[in-house]
Amino acid sequence: MQTSHSRSGWRTNEDVFFAYYPRLLEWAMQITHKDREEAEDLVHDLYFRITRISRSIDAMESIDSYLFKVIRNLYYSRLHREGRDPLNDLSIVDYDSVEQGLAVADRREMLFARAHLRQICRHVCQRKSAARSASVLILRFFLGYYASELMKILQAPRSSVDRSLQVARSEARLFLERPGALRFISQPPQREVAFSAEGEDTQRLFSELREAIFSATEGPCFPASALERRYAADSVALAFTASELAHLVSCRICLDRVNTILHLPLLAERSPEYGLDRDSTSGPGAGGDAEDAGAPIRRRPSAKGPSLRKIERRARELYEHRPESLQIAVDGEVRASQKVSAEKNELHLKLGRKDEPSFIEVFSEQGFCLAYLDVIDPASPDGLEQEERVALSDDRSLIVTLTFAADVPILHVLYRDPVMTERVATETDSARAEGAVAIRETASVASVPLRGIVLRPGRWIRRRADRVFAWMQVWYQLFVRTMNPFLASAAVFALGTAVCLFLWMRSASPMPASAFLQHAEKAEQAQVPSTESRVISQKVRIRTAAQSIERTIHRDSTGRRKPKRHALDRQTAALEAKLAKGGVNWDEPLSAATYENWREHSQIVRDIVRKTGNNLLTLTTTIDDASVTQESLTVRANDFHPVARTVSFRDTGDVEIAELDYAVMPWSDAEPGWFEPMRAAGSGVNGPGVHPLITAHLAALPLTDAQVDEAELGAMLALHQLRADADNRVQIIRRSSGVQVKGIVEDDARKRELEMRLNEVPHVIPAIFTFAELEHQSGFPAGEGGQNPRPVLESDEEKVSPLEKFLLTKGESRDEMSRLANRLSDSADAVDRESSHLAELIHRYAPDRQQLTEAGRTTLDQLIAERKASILAALDEEEHSLAEAGLTDSYTSDIQKTTLDIEEATKQNSKLCDELVFGDAGHSRSAQDILPELAQTIHQLHAVTLQLSPLPPTRTAPRKEQQD
Repeated sequence: MQTSHSRSGWRTNEDVFFAYYPRLLEWAMQITHKDREEAEDLVHDLYFRITRISRSIDAMESIDSYLFKVIRNLYYSRLHREGRDPLNDLSIVDYDSVEQGLAVADRREMLFARAHLRQICRHVCQRKSAARSASVLILRFFLGYYASELMKILQAPRSSVDRSLQVARSEARLFLERPGALRFISQPPQREVAFSAEGEDTQRLFSELREAIFSATEGPCFPASALERRYAADSVALAFTASELAHLVSCRICLDRVNTILHLPLLAERSPEYGLDRDSTSGPGAGGDAEDAGAPIRRRPSAKGPSLRKIERRARELYEHRPESLQIAVDGEVRASQKVSAEKNELHLKLGRKDEPSFIEVFSEQGFCLAYLDVIDPASPDGLEQEERVALSDDRSLIVTLTFAADVPILHVLYRDPVMTERVATETDSARAEGAVAIRETASVASVPLRGIVLRPGRWIRRRADRVFAWMQVWYQLFVRTMNPFLASAAVFALGTAVCLFLWMRSASPMPASAFLQHAEKAEQAQVPSTESRVISQKVRIRTAAQSIERTIHRDSTGRRKPKRHALDRQTAALEAKLAKGGVNWDEPLSAATYENWREHSQIVRDIVRKTGNNLLTLTTTIDDASVTQESLTVRANDFHPVARTVSFRDTGDVEIAELDYAVMPWSDAEPGWFEPMRAAGSGVNGPGVHPLITAHLAALPLTDAQVDEAELGAMLALHQLRADADNRVQIIRRSSGVQVKGIVEDDARKRELEMRLNEVPHVIPAIFTFAELEHQSGFPAGEGGQNPRPVLESDEEKVSPLEKFLLTKGESRDEMSRLANRLSDSADAVDRESSHLAELIHRYAPDRQQLTEAGRTTLDQLIAERKASILAALDEEEHSLAEAGLTDSYTSDIQKTTLDIEEATKQNSKLCDELVFGDAGHSRSAQDILPELAQTIHQLHAVTLQLSPLPPTRTAPRKEQQD
């Protein structure tokens, strides 16, 4: 790996970094507003920047100013890039390793990321015995082996390793997106891979995935002598078979034997805690004294955390990372990108005449910063051309050059990757070898090919042409030379059969189901330009064996307005519920998108696309399901507009849906009763004389910060009123286009309740799932989620809590003691939760209250008032619990005036309740000793909560001091 070299008499940039580490961490804490984890990541990023530049930091006049400027620039660069969610562009399996994928994952998406990781782990564990690529992915992605280590284990070049990983990732990605699209031939029976579903933090998740892999061991172990002979220096490279490699990657003993032979780190040394530390705040110098800030930190493991090992692992990951594309950022803003497709990849970028860049960065698609150029003011001839060179693994290199000699600054990026040439040669040799493939795959992909697998139709045509030519030679010998009448008659019959078969085959469309649905979805979107808002009116007929109904459906082309729901009779409501089981949306019964969604979540037996009329194409999907046997979607062949859909139920027969009329009209032709009322956030136009449907146009306009604030406050109020914010299962995600509420609930009834309430809030989009839906998508039990149950009372006499001791003297039963303890603990938790939410509201919105819309201020006041009421109700419940336990006569209500704020008082209340219910390991006080202090804290909380104004004062002074 390339690091900065010292000149004579100067320290290396690495030595400067470790010497300044405490000071850098202190600066980073200030920049990130005391976010310890983000500060450590920022300092580690600084390490990778300054140790890869050619300039000597120790030779600079002001080292402090330079380092502070760089770390501040890195923070600004992060702010520029944080709006782009990497998991929206890449699947988590596309990252080099689990550690890297989770490192860039949005914390709000962690639940889904963990579910995807379990799905991928289960898939590769079941595939590894038949596909070597699955075993290679286990080593690289789950066990953290680097590419160079895989080359030694597999005795293969880098191109072969990367190609195996590419195939495995493509298959895993398709498995995540469409679990029913992969079917395997001759797949041996596999033992089910089970998960404990306890990986609530990163460390436990890694342990869970690793245990699942090592519990899926197949076959006998390798003799130690056999492994030594295989890797002997004078031995001929012998590739593992799929079954041999499947055993190796899931056997601790054999894998560590190979690690020892090849002098690689053992499995125990590959603990993820050294590579990813998302759940702790440990680091070099963590918690150190200020007087140690100037002491140099040498490269040795810290006693307070493995952060040095973490830096080393990240440096190795960066060194061996092969990018698929390059992104060039100027002062943190991405200006250009280029796909890596050849050995030499070159890009020229002209900057603006007024551009004065401070730093240049080159990122990969996974967020790795491959190169960093700290731009110097071109005040001298030496500064007219500035260059940084980075050496990477496998003889790869990256050169970044900034030239000021022309009329505008010109940036030149040159990336060389010799592995690309080796990869092209490998693919060419593979294409020439008949039937040879890089790995022994047995997957048969339904509907769509795997992305990343190169299809070679030329080889298929050659094989078919050879067979036809040989067949013609045989028939020439039989007929032309002998003219046997019997064989001639058979030939005529065979020819007629072939013609009929050909005509029959022409009636079927060769289009795969995925392309069919893709065209249909594009046709739906093309009905109205994305920049315009229109009303779609569609009349359909729904017919069953027992009834036939016609209904007209109105939809907003932008999706912002919801159709108005009307009461249905019992028979029609039952039909709606029945169609919902088949994935049919009552308001969009002919939607290709809902058909595709139903298809993705079904066990597909086969898909057939046929021509069913003069201008019609029909996709028929047969599935393996207890209630629905198959469904079909019919479109017009010329424009792929859906016109019919049929759902075949196993018990009640077919339900046919047909389009009778379709029109796109302006909002001026719409009637107010077609849609649910929608108020434009902060627009103030909803008054007398204003057509209510005009707000649909306003909703499509870009949102201001005040509008997003109003939407977020409205979502908070709705969740609080529905008591959906009591745990972490429902989260609010703020975006520039509005607010999204994502979460998991118990059942469909709770889901409908939340969605109905959230749909009433402008610019709020609900994305609510049930546990059953998550379990169906991920394939493992989702559990009940939420917080883990909290143990209340211990049965061991040595661990009896003060509350239990007091109740024992009164002769209470253990069930009664547990009930009272639970009640007291739950009320204290409610106080803590509501106080935390209230403090966050005041901190976030009070300083900028006047910038909110009038509706936003009203919602904020209502939300603060309801939070206060919840705190007071929880405090009353806490007092009632104490009174029910008989602890009311031991304290006085003479409470002194408090100087605590609500956060300090809440912490004190939680601490005292825990001491009363669970005891204190340090010292033991009786319930009578704890109660006076607890009672005083409860009364203080009452007073503090009542004193809080619904219009909190601004905090301009502290902000000014922070800026100074």
